[in-house]
Amino acid sequence: MIAQFEQFGKSILLIALQCGIFFLAFTNISVAMTFEKQERCVIPAKPKCQTVILAVGQIDQQTPEQFKAIAKDFPQGSWVVLSSPGGNVVSAMRMGQHIREAGLNTTIGSTDYSPPNCLSSCAYAFVGGVSRSLPEGSKYGIHQFRGKDKALSEDEAQKISATLAAYLDVMGVDRHLLDYAQVTTSEKMSVLSLAQAKLLKVDNTGQSPYPRWRLEATANSQLVAVNNPPTLSGNPSSILGLLQVSNTDKSKKIVFLIFYKSEDEATFKQKIDHQLTIDQQTFTLKQAEDWQKKANGYQAGFLIADEALKALAQAPEESTINLQSSLGKVRFGVGGFKNIYQVFVGSDNKEVRK
Repeated sequence: MIAQFEQFGKSILLIALQCGIFFLAFTNISVAMTFEKQERCVIPAKPKCQTVILAVGQIDQQTPEQFKAIAKDFPQGSWVVLSSPGGNVVSAMRMGQHIREAGLNTTIGSTDYSPPNCLSSCAYAFVGGVSRSLPEGSKYGIHQFRGKDKALSEDEAQKISATLAAYLDVMGVDRHLLDYAQVTTSEKMSVLSLAQAKLLKVDNTGQSPYPRWRLEATANSQLVAVNNPPTLSGNPSSILGLLQVSNTDKSKKIVFLIFYKSEDEATFKQKIDHQLTIDQQTFTLKQAEDWQKKANGYQAGFLIADEALKALAQAPEESTINLQSSLGKVRFGVGGFKNIYQVFVGSDNKEVRK
């Protein structure tokens, strides 16, 4: 059963790297991105004026690790101010992943020599922010991706499109963003209005920053619900899921799946129960099987009470839920959970439809 969830435990960015290096750039000038600590005032920030990471220039293969090095000095909730014409799309996704893992927010800004633009592949780094804000006068633009030295094959294009869609799911952004990119040739740029950006959750000011639950299909066409919660400081990265399985008497039950990104084999040699806190109620998730080693980490299935599932389904869409264990804390949203639960148990459950 757990093997069916393995595809969601794999690193999306490793899949992207297997597709080769693809570039999106809206400039003929190749000036690599640089990073600077700077005092700036950002409208959604609290406090409004604080030390930010100013990221200016084109994203190349070295950018993600350079960003990671400077980001380690910033607490969660700090802001990254981007000004970039684009660059390497795989590196942009890697940078976006580092931004999310560090718990940082993103906005767009300018300097004396760089406009308030986040274009091309920069758009994918931007959505790594937990909170994302497009200030007035800024430009957030996307277009088709292309190869650096040659045209992409149809197979390559499909792989990178699927990877980008999965990446947007993880970041809590509507994958319809890719529709705007796909209808805009690489020589042109589709700049989103603020209304479009909010609709697609590119700008999530005033919205829950937590990714919504979504349905995916496993290799054998079984439905699995997936959520990619942001990583809290000092805690391992995780992926959560729900899978409906059959009992020996052919009745159905829902198993709560947890994947942790970790190489610490000793930690996962023992079963670890988790506590789920929903609206001041605490439910214990009993580990139903041993941890299994998967790509980049360990995962296991947990028994979850029907009462806990109903409480999640009835929680307001903006709610955040705490999942606690000896491994640390995971905080996730319930957006989309109600509809998925109805798919699993049937739409006749009147308690859930309230």
